[in-house]
Amino acid sequence: MTAPFTARPLGNLGNLLIIGLCAAQGLLIYALTGVSNWAVLVAAAVICLSVSIAGLLFVRTNGVPGSTRQRGSYDETIEQFFYVLKSDRHGRLIDANTKYLARIGYTLQELSKLPRHRLRVGHYETSSLSEMWASVRVGKSWSGEFCDQAKDGSLVWMSAIVVPFWDAQGNLQSLTTVGVDITDKRHAEQALKEANSRLKAFIKHAPAAVAMFDKEMRYVAYTDRWLADYNLGTADLTGRCHYEVFPEIPEHWKRKHQRVLAGATEYCEEEKFVRADGRENIIRWEVRPWYLPDQSIGGMMMMTEEISERNKIRDKLWRLANLDVLTSLPNRLSFNELIHNEIQFSQSSNAQFAVALLDIDRLKEVNDTLGHDVGDQMLKQLASRLNDALSGVGKIARLGGDEFAVLIRGEDPEITAAFDVMREALEEPLAIGGTRRNCTVSVGVTKFPNDATTAGDLLKNADLALYRAKSDGRDRVVHFVPDMRSALRRRVELQQEARHALEAGQFILHFMPVVPIDPTKPVSFEALLRWEHPVHGLLAPGNFEEVLEDPRLAASVGSYVIEMAIRQAATWMSEGREFGRIAVNVLSADFSFGCLATRLQATLGRYHVPASKLCIEVTERVFLGASVTNVAETMHRINALGVEVALDDFGTGYASLTHLKAFPIDRLKIDRSFVQDMHENNNSLSIVQAIIQLGQSLGLRVTAEGVENYDQFVLLQSMGCGSFQGFYFSPPRSAEEISNFVAGDLAVRRPAAHALG
Repeated sequence: MTAPFTARPLGNLGNLLIIGLCAAQGLLIYALTGVSNWAVLVAAAVICLSVSIAGLLFVRTNGVPGSTRQRGSYDETIEQFFYVLKSDRHGRLIDANTKYLARIGYTLQELSKLPRHRLRVGHYETSSLSEMWASVRVGKSWSGEFCDQAKDGSLVWMSAIVVPFWDAQGNLQSLTTVGVDITDKRHAEQALKEANSRLKAFIKHAPAAVAMFDKEMRYVAYTDRWLADYNLGTADLTGRCHYEVFPEIPEHWKRKHQRVLAGATEYCEEEKFVRADGRENIIRWEVRPWYLPDQSIGGMMMMTEEISERNKIRDKLWRLANLDVLTSLPNRLSFNELIHNEIQFSQSSNAQFAVALLDIDRLKEVNDTLGHDVGDQMLKQLASRLNDALSGVGKIARLGGDEFAVLIRGEDPEITAAFDVMREALEEPLAIGGTRRNCTVSVGVTKFPNDATTAGDLLKNADLALYRAKSDGRDRVVHFVPDMRSALRRRVELQQEARHALEAGQFILHFMPVVPIDPTKPVSFEALLRWEHPVHGLLAPGNFEEVLEDPRLAASVGSYVIEMAIRQAATWMSEGREFGRIAVNVLSADFSFGCLATRLQATLGRYHVPASKLCIEVTERVFLGASVTNVAETMHRINALGVEVALDDFGTGYASLTHLKAFPIDRLKIDRSFVQDMHENNNSLSIVQAIIQLGQSLGLRVTAEGVENYDQFVLLQSMGCGSFQGFYFSPPRSAEEISNFVAGDLAVRRPAAHALG
C-alpha cells in the first residue's frame, strides 16, 4: 500500500535527487532499493530562470534505510521549495503539502470536495492536459505548466512533473505532481510580452519615420510612417540596403552614417533631400547607433521627420505675423523691429536715418463711395510704386488702413532725394476700376538722432508732423519741429478745457441769416457755434475745431448745440417773432452715439417746436464711413419727422450726386468757394449754374453761401437761386442782435426788393 498523504509536511521522503536527473535517477534508486511495496514519489524541480523545472525525482518508501533526521531534512527541503500533490487515477485530489495549501488558500477538505476543473481554470492549452493523460496512461511521466485559481481568485502558475504509479496488477493507481511556483515568472513574461507589443505598436505607428539598419545598412525594421513619408512598400525594403533604395543619397550623408556606425550621433534640423525623380523633401533627421547585448554596435537607427508642410505652415504664420496681408509689405510689428535694429546700427556707426509716416489722402472717401475693392486696388498699386521707388534707399511698411511708414538711411540730401523720388512715383495716375485716378499723400518726417533716439519717440514725432501735414491741407511733406509737441500738449489741454466749457455753459450760438429770394417769406438762420473762452475771448470754430476730432466730445457738443437751437426757436415762437427755420450743423459723431432722430424728436417735443422749424446740415463726410447704413436709416427717420435736411458745401466732393440718390436731401447749399470767384472764373460760374439747375430738376431748394457783395447777389438771383447767405446780408450775430431780422428789418429786405426791381 502506498503511504497516505496528509495535510502536513510530508515525512520520510527517501532520497532527494536534484539537478536534472529526473525519472532516470528515480528509476535507478527504485532498482537499488529492490522493495516492491515502496510508495515511490516522483517529482521534478530544477528551476531554470527562462524556461521551467528541469526535473526533480524523489522516491519515498516506508522501508528505506536511513535515519529519520535525514528523511526529515528531505521533507523540509521539499516543503520549502515545491508544491506536492497526489491525485487518484481519475485526477481527483487526495493529498497536498502545506506549501501548496497555503498558496491556494483552501483546506484539503475543501479541495477534496471541488471538481478538479474548478481549479484548473483553463489558462493553458487544452491539448496539454490531453498530452499529460496520454503520457501517464502508458506509464510515462509528463512535464509542463499548470494554472490553478486560488480561493481569493488569483491565479497560481506552476511548472511541474506528473508521475503515474501502478499497483502490482498493472493498474494506474495514482498520480504524483511535484511543481515549483512560476507565477511571478509568468507575470514577468506577460508584462514583457505586453511591453514588446506596445513597443512594436509605438514603433509601427510612431509619428516620426524610424528605420533600423544593420552595419551593412540593410533594413532591419521600420515604421509605417517611414513607408508613408517616402512612398515605399514593404517589398521595397525587405533585405535591401538603404543606399539601394535611395541611390541619390549624397556622399556627405554617407560619411555621417559611417561616423554613427563608429559610435557617433548625427542630426540636422532642416535639410533638403532631392529624390532621383526630382521630388523634394525637406526633412529633419537624427541618426544614432543601436547596440547588441554585448554592447557592440549592431547598426544604426535613423529618425526623420518630413517637415515640408510644417515649414509651409511656419512660413505662413510668419507672413501673417510680420507682413501686411493686402500689400505683402512689412507690417507695424516688423517696422518697429526695423527701427530698433536701425537705431543699434546707427549708434554704432554714427549714422543718421529718417522715419516718415504717410497717409493716402481721401482714401476713406474712395472706400465708402467706390467700394473697398477699389480702395484695396489703390492701396496695392500705391504700395508697389512706393516700394519700387524706395528700393535701395529705404524700407516701406503698411501700418494699417491708409497709413504707411518709411525708413530712409542717409543724411539730409539723401533723405530729401528719396522723398522727391517717392512723390514722382505718385504723379502718374493710378489705373483703378477701369478709370485713372490721381493720388496724393500727406507725409510727416522725423530724424534720428536729431529729433529722437528711441523708436517710440520717432513714431510719435512722425505722427505729429503727419497731423500738421493733413491740417495744412494735405498733399505735402512736413518735417517735425519741437513746437509740434507744444501744439499737441495745447490740443490735449484744449480738449480738457472744452469739456469744462460744456459743463460751464461757455458754448453759445450765433445766428447767420438765410435770406429767401421771395421777400414775403420769413428769414431762416444757421446756428453757428461760438466759445466764450474766459481767457481768449469769443472763439469761432476755426480756433477749436481740432477739439472736435474727439468723437465723444464732438457728440456731446453736437447734442448741446441741438438743444440750444431748439430752445432758441421756442423762445422766438413764444415772443411771436417770425422766422423760417433754424439750421444746425451735425457731424459724423452725432450719428455714432445714440439715435440722432430719437434725440431730435424728444427735444422738439420737450420745447413744443414743430419739426418744420428745424433743419440739419450735413456734409459728405457724414456719409463716409463704416456706419453709412446707420446714417441712411437715421436720415430717413429725420426726414419722416418733417425736419429739413440740407447738403452743405455741395460741389466740393466728387460723390455728391450719388448721395442725392441714396439719401433724403431737401436742400443744396452751394459752397462759398464757387460763389466768391464766379465773376472771375467761368468754371466756378458754370458749376454754380449747374447746381441751381440740378436742384430745380430734382425739386430741391438751393442756398448760395458766401454772398459778399451786391453783384454776386444779383447774378445768383438771375440764375434762380432760392436763398442767400453771407456777409452782404449780415455776419453771424447773437440771438439778441439778430432780433431785428426776426422782426423783419428792412435792412435785410431792401437788397432783395431792390434786386427784384
